[in-house]
Amino acid sequence: MHIEKRQRKSMSVPEMGKMLGLGKTESYYLIKKNYFKTIVVGKNMRVLIDSFEEWYANQSWYKKIDGTPPGLALKQRTLSAEELGQLLGLAEATAYELIAKGNFEVIDLLGKRRITKESFEKWYETQTFYRTVEDQEKDRIEMESSLSMPELAEMLGVHRNVIYYLVSKNLFETVNIGRYKRITKDSFYRWYDSQNRYQLVANSIERR
Repeated sequence: MHIEKRQRKSMSVPEMGKMLGLGKTESYYLIKKNYFKTIVVGKNMRVLIDSFEEWYANQSWYKKIDGTPPGLALKQRTLSAEELGQLLGLAEATAYELIAKGNFEVIDLLGKRRITKESFEKWYETQTFYRTVEDQEKDRIEMESSLSMPELAEMLGVHRNVIYYLVSKNLFETVNIGRYKRITKDSFYRWYDSQNRYQLVANSIERR
């Protein structure tokens, strides 16, 4: 008759330390910090494995010697300054400056600061200056199919205030790309073909 092997619920402190490549002193330091739950069996203290694994998944300082990556749960809900920089296409130093401005909810884990993804998403929706790398690519495509108001003023040989006036009359379709308002090329050329007051100056860009 086959009997299933019972799964262990706890491990000894030396086992936990060995798993992390730690000596006795640092192992008991983690115990004293109450990072995970322990129980006493007889005269021996033991670490609850589920609690230990939960702690391990939510920190990035300590690493198992078997190579199991730490912080998997942490990375699902937070970003490091380096990850924030990669997300926005910024240098890590610039990302640190952005964090220092108090824009995000910061979690300090063993001396390493991370921001919550939830606070990043809320901040991102309230501003247009910074764009994710993914959104920058979308912006590039939209930029190629649209015109800025100074570009349009140059094409028609008029002051940009004239363009602002035409835009206020809803003669064109406009799109907001980041912090810029632009005119779609299709709507501009439809309008251009419907009127004869304004003329394109020489060397203006070709239609697309």
